[in-house]
Amino acid sequence: MIARRGVLALLGAGAAMPFAGFAQWGGRPATKGAQVTLLGTSGGPPPHVDRSQPANLLTVDGRSYLIDAGENCGQQLMRAGTPPSKVDATLLTHLHWDHTLGLDYLMASGWMLGRTAPMPIWGPPGTADFVADVLRSDRIGEDIFRPQAPGRPPLASLYPVHEADVTAPQTLFDDGAVRVSAVANTHFAQIHSPPHDYGLDKSYAYRFDTAYGSVVFTGDTGPSDPVTRFAEGADMLVAEIVDLDSIKASMQAAGSSGSALEVLMQHMETQHLSADALGQMAQEARVKTLVVTHFVTGPHFDPQSLIAPLRRHFAKGDILLGRDLMTIPLGKPA
Repeated sequence: MIARRGVLALLGAGAAMPFAGFAQWGGRPATKGAQVTLLGTSGGPPPHVDRSQPANLLTVDGRSYLIDAGENCGQQLMRAGTPPSKVDATLLTHLHWDHTLGLDYLMASGWMLGRTAPMPIWGPPGTADFVADVLRSDRIGEDIFRPQAPGRPPLASLYPVHEADVTAPQTLFDDGAVRVSAVANTHFAQIHSPPHDYGLDKSYAYRFDTAYGSVVFTGDTGPSDPVTRFAEGADMLVAEIVDLDSIKASMQAAGSSGSALEVLMQHMETQHLSADALGQMAQEARVKTLVVTHFVTGPHFDPQSLIAPLRRHFAKGDILLGRDLMTIPLGKPA
C-alpha cells in the first residue's frame, strides 16, 4: 500500500503541474541552416504500425514550418526537437483526414506548452471552416484547464487562418527566412465531391525558397505539368508515391471488387503518383534530390523496389526513401 500510495503521489504531482513543466520543454532550434524532417511518411487515413500520418517539418535558421498535420504529428514534433508551441506556421496541402487529424492536438498542446506567438494556418478553401470546428471541439477542454493556466490567451486567438484560393503559382508570404508559394495540383482533378459552401475542394503543392536552397512538397497529386514547372530547378522535391499493384492486391484480399474497386483504382492511377510518373516529374523538373514519402502501398511492400522504376527516368539525382524522423539538410548558404 505504501508503494502504491507513492506511485499515486508522483502521478498526482505530475498531473498538477502540466503547464509549468511543459512550458520549459524543448525550444527553438538555435543552429543556422535549413533542414527537412519527415515526421510522418504513411499515406491514407488507415493507421500503420511503423509510419505516422503525413507531416513534414522545415526548419530555417531556427524558424519552423509544418507542412500537413497528420495524426501523431505532435509527438513526432517533440521527437524532432520542435515542441508544438514552437511551430511558426502550418500549411495544409488539402483537407483529407490523413493530413489534418493531428491539427487538433497540435493546437491544444501548443496552448498547454505556453504558446504566446500566433501560429498562422494556411490552406485551401475549407480550411477556415475546418479550424473553426476544431476550435469548437477544444473549447470544453480549454475551459477545464483554464484554472490551472491563469492569464493564458484564448486558444482561438493563437491560430489565425489564411485561406488561399490558388490555381496558377502564387506567392503566399515572405517572412525573410522563406518565400512560400503554392500551385494547385491534380489530386481532385477527376474524382471529387460536389461544391461545398466554401467552394470546390483543392489540393496544393508548396514551394519554399530560402537562402540555403529551395524545397517543393508535392502534396497529394497525380501527374501534373503545373507542379512539374513549379518544381523547376528545386534543390529538393518531397513527393508522394503509390504502388498500384500492391494496393490492388491488398484491396482484393480485403474483399473489394467491382465498381468500388474500380473507382478506388481510378483514383490511385490518376490522382496519385506512380514510381514511373514521379521519376518523370523529377527528371523534367531537374531537381537535385528526390525524397519519397506518403507511401500508399499494400502491406509487406518493400519500398526498395521503387528505386528501379524511379531510376528509369530520374537517372542522376539523389533518391531518398523516406522514413519517419528522417532529417535531410537543405543545401548551403547562397
